[in-house]
Amino acid sequence: MLSRYTMFELLTKSAAKYTNGVAQMYRPDKNSPYAKITFQQFFEKARAIGLGLDAIGLKRGDKVGFIADVGQNWLPVSMGINAIGGVDVPRGTDATAQELTYIFKHADCPVIILDNEKVYQSIAASLGLFEHLKTIIFVNPASPQTPSNITVYSLKDIIEKGNAAHAANPERFGELGARIAEDDLVTIIYTSGTTGNPKGVMHTHKSLAWEVWHVADGLAINAGGVTMGFLPPWHVAERLIESVSFTRGVAIAFTSVATLAKDLQEARPTFLLSVPRVWESFYNKVIDGVKKASPLAQKIFNFARWSAMHYSLEKDILANIKYRLDKPSALFHLCRRPLALVNLALLFVPNLLAQVILGKVRKGLGGRVQFALSGAGALPEHIDRFFYSIGIAIVETYGMTETGGVTCRRTHPGTVIGTVGKPINGTRIKLLDDHGNEVTKPNTKGVCWHTGPHIMKGYYKEEQKTSEVLKDGWLNSGDILVFTANGDLKFAGRAKDTIVLFGGENVEPQPIEDTLIQSDYIHQIVVVGQDKKTLGALIVPAKEAVLKYAEENKLQLPAEMRDWPVNADIQKLFKAEIKERVSDKAGFKNFEKVTTFTVIPDEFKIGEELTQTLKVRRNVVFEKYAKQIEDMYK
Repeated sequence: MLSRYTMFELLTKSAAKYTNGVAQMYRPDKNSPYAKITFQQFFEKARAIGLGLDAIGLKRGDKVGFIADVGQNWLPVSMGINAIGGVDVPRGTDATAQELTYIFKHADCPVIILDNEKVYQSIAASLGLFEHLKTIIFVNPASPQTPSNITVYSLKDIIEKGNAAHAANPERFGELGARIAEDDLVTIIYTSGTTGNPKGVMHTHKSLAWEVWHVADGLAINAGGVTMGFLPPWHVAERLIESVSFTRGVAIAFTSVATLAKDLQEARPTFLLSVPRVWESFYNKVIDGVKKASPLAQKIFNFARWSAMHYSLEKDILANIKYRLDKPSALFHLCRRPLALVNLALLFVPNLLAQVILGKVRKGLGGRVQFALSGAGALPEHIDRFFYSIGIAIVETYGMTETGGVTCRRTHPGTVIGTVGKPINGTRIKLLDDHGNEVTKPNTKGVCWHTGPHIMKGYYKEEQKTSEVLKDGWLNSGDILVFTANGDLKFAGRAKDTIVLFGGENVEPQPIEDTLIQSDYIHQIVVVGQDKKTLGALIVPAKEAVLKYAEENKLQLPAEMRDWPVNADIQKLFKAEIKERVSDKAGFKNFEKVTTFTVIPDEFKIGEELTQTLKVRRNVVFEKYAKQIEDMYK
């Protein structure tokens, strides 16, 4: 256990425990094999960075802007800042100049650390706005023209200063760490947000270190394991998994989306973390590969998938862990569960064959993955079930930047598909209805409030916004959840995303979108309809799948996707997909049906319609496509 919940304690205790173990794996260049960094080497680097910053005058509580991408430098720089009492203010290199200017000015950073000179050029014209800025440090070599009042260092310079400081006074690092209080600020994470300027989420040493130390309790994250690092590290999900791995003796193998397939085979991770859109990408890649196979191979795969998924479903029914929104009747226990046993016997051999056939998917992930984690959005249930059925249970998590990343998560083993599990030990949630009454009955929607040691201190310099969401230690997430019959929680949408139709009906768009995105022909979708009589949808087609459909059905589609929205065959295809999937049979009410749509030829992009974690910025979509939305209702 930690004697105090500070990042200094977390760093020093973990490094001492796993001294010679592998903490990080990275490629020095694109074609070289993975190089390895031990926990001791990591610790020495973080210590040198911290002492180097101390040597140039960084004080306890000073804010350090840190703009860099995923890789072996991010965590030791962050921990080096934190270990001497500094407050990191992280962001990625793909942030816009406008975002960086706002953040650096708002956070009053005397020091900023930049990944490269390109990032510097994006803010060079705004340096005069940063009243407190005295020092810029470059992670990679750079030689920019800077104002005379700003001192420039390389990260190498800082490390050298830190090593010299340690040689001169070996006690200094421990003295700085001992001064840190649990309630001291450790980071200000500016959320990417879907509206307005980003808000600076303030976490203390205690809120962050507590979350890191306890969030994985009960999961098989064991020393000597490996996971992959490729999400933006300034985002709380990647920061959390890298920090958790460090405390558990697990190596982070750094990769990118472009090289992930290759790197999975070399690193052979024991568990993975990603966001729902990446799991969708994994799944779609498998399905796309199957579609290119022979008709016989397609039939074999589809039979294997059906067998594996139904076998896992029947197992869950027999064990009574399949989620239900209503309490099961006596008939369920007397008839349906025994029937599940019969079905399991019938599916036993087909499932054995399916596991052999689908083993290629497991091998594609390195062959050693015991389970996976998913966060920063709801995971479509069919993808959830598919990976679970082939032996890769996805432990879905639920939380937000304001909760340090996670309040609820599933267990493993005992994963309950379609839910976000229960609150982790030491945290609590409550659901409140529109009248402020607490909801305890299953299948009754309520806004989720969180409390626990992991809750943020507030929004930096935003007292009013803080008071709007923090009340008596409880945080209003704005998320709508329901309890299942077994007490697990299920995500049901965002309160601010709720569509109110002209007739007064409230509709959560996400379940509808999750259903429609299962279509092979839909790449991205946003359901609309605020103040309209019925729901509509903006659809970004899955181009290759649509072209294949056209070829198989001998249809002549326009060469340019920009001409697709008015094409009769395209209209017929998507009308049929919507009608089939959002239907009475599928459990949708009449007012939840999509009656109109328009096709959008350009896919949504990160930094525009999408956040860094691939969530849709609905307000941006509504504004950008306002004319198309109005036209579809004419």
